[in-house]
Amino acid sequence: MIDLTLTFILSQVAMFLAMGLDFLSLQFKKRKQIYLTLVFSASLISAHYFLLGKITAGIIVFFSALRFITCMFTTNKKYLVIFLVLNTLTLIFTYTEIYDFLIYIGLFIFIIGNFQKNDKLMRKQMMIGTSLIILYNLVIFSPMGIIAESSFLIGNFVGYYRHYIKKTSKKKN
Repeated sequence: MIDLTLTFILSQVAMFLAMGLDFLSLQFKKRKQIYLTLVFSASLISAHYFLLGKITAGIIVFFSALRFITCMFTTNKKYLVIFLVLNTLTLIFTYTEIYDFLIYIGLFIFIIGNFQKNDKLMRKQMMIGTSLIILYNLVIFSPMGIIAESSFLIGNFVGYYRHYIKKTSKKKN
């Protein structure tokens, strides 16, 4: 039986709001616009996980907001290493459930994508990471988490198509 407490409902509302920002983010082409939108989205997603009592996911996604701020200004690999270490330390110190590894691995791949200079590669790696995050939301039963991350994945596909596939096919004609 689903426990429809106020906390659960608020978590789903936070994720619903993040969903719109997630979809919108990858429709932009400019790096700063993409990451600024993701800062707000990650803040809402982090709140969503904290409200569900998923501390590991909440902290890892909180660090995502900080990472997105960093990514607006640099792709320097030393920051990549710092965020991978933060991600790993969070898992080590807050691990409680086996499926905490899903959010960890998904965001590990996502982090690597965030620090790519090549936008095309960034989007591809974010698609892989997002797929694992969708699986995590399935396991913890967050309906809006599943829908929001799926929306982000679809938005990424749409943005990738608009910016890379559609333009390539027009150039060939």
